Amino acid sequence: MDLSFILAEPSGGGSALDALGINGLAFISQLISFIIVLVLLGKFVIPRILQTLDKRQAVIREGIENAEKARQDLADATARAEQLITNASRQAQVIIDRATKNAEQIARQIEEEAHVRAEQINQQQIARIQQEVNRARQELSREVVNLSIEVASKVISRSMNTKDNRRFVEEFVATSDYARNN
Repeated sequence: MDLSFILAEPSGGGSALDALGINGLAFISQLISFIIVLVLLGKFVIPRILQTLDKRQAVIREGIENAEKARQDLADATARAEQLITNASRQAQVIIDRATKNAEQIARQIEEEAHVRAEQINQQQIARIQQEVNRARQELSREVVNLSIEVASKVISRSMNTKDNRRFVEEFVATSDYARNN
């Protein structure tokens, strides 16, 4: 590359900028305009842009912090919900166990009452049967006495009266009943 045109003197007695094809006055005015725009941008626009960027950065940081806090709150809520579910399960199991024990106790009580009632009915039936047996024995004893009196009166003839015969037979039956029962 040939840089001689920069070092060479302008032919028309102009400056080096003229040799490069740059208008010096336009260059200086554009340079001054650029510096003014740069100062205005630096003084008014760039601080607002930086302020907007700082606000956005703060909003983003706050959003990240809120998201982290929400994630932590969700984890805490999940842990509390799991604890509540665990406690509810334990309480439900305790209630179920208690209800089962109560049901078993009531079933045993009903069974015992049924056994007692059955035993009472059985005792009542035995007593009723015993009463019937005693009544039948008494009736049988009367029949035996009556038959014995009839037979004895025919056999003995009239030597004893009816009252003596009855007493004799009743004593006989009573001693025979006593011997049978013992």
